Amino acid sequence: MMRISSRVLLVLPWTLAGAMQALAAEHGGSEAAHGSDAAAWTTLGFSFVNFSIFLILAYRYGWPALKDFLATRRRDVVDAMAAAEAARREADAIRAEFAVKEAALEETRRHLLEEIRRGAVADRDKALREAEASAERLRKEAERQAEHDLARARRELRAEAARLAAELAEKDIRSRMTDADRERLVREFVEGVTRQ
Repeated sequence: MMRISSRVLLVLPWTLAGAMQALAAEHGGSEAAHGSDAAAWTTLGFSFVNFSIFLILAYRYGWPALKDFLATRRRDVVDAMAAAEAARREADAIRAEFAVKEAALEETRRHLLEEIRRGAVADRDKALREAEASAERLRKEAERQAEHDLARARRELRAEAARLAAELAEKDIRSRMTDADRERLVREFVEGVTRQ
């Protein structure tokens, strides 16, 4: 940008004002006829001078402040945009991290369910083996008890059979035995005792 000297800016409005005065005087043939035109040109010249002074003051005092404000504002906007971009990248990184964690969570959930299923199957198989072993022990104990009860029943039946047979034999012998048979048995018994 071209830098304009403040002296040029101060001289320019006065030069233009003088040029406008000369222009007004040149067109002015008679002052009365052209009085209103000269007044209009003079008003226009002073307005131009006032506007030029305003521009000079604005350029000299307002422009540096405006320029600093705009530069500061630009830096703030650039910094805010950089911060927003950094926040967006951080949010994308966090989103990606959580997507990975979510995928890992699903895998962990599936793995845990599989472990629980395997544990349940193992527990079921163990319970079945224990139940089968317990049933086998109970069956063997029942067989042993049944054999024991059967042997005892056989012994009791034999004893009862022997008792009944002895009773029947005694009854049969008593019914067949005569007094002569009794005397002979007593005599044989006494002879056997005396020999000893």
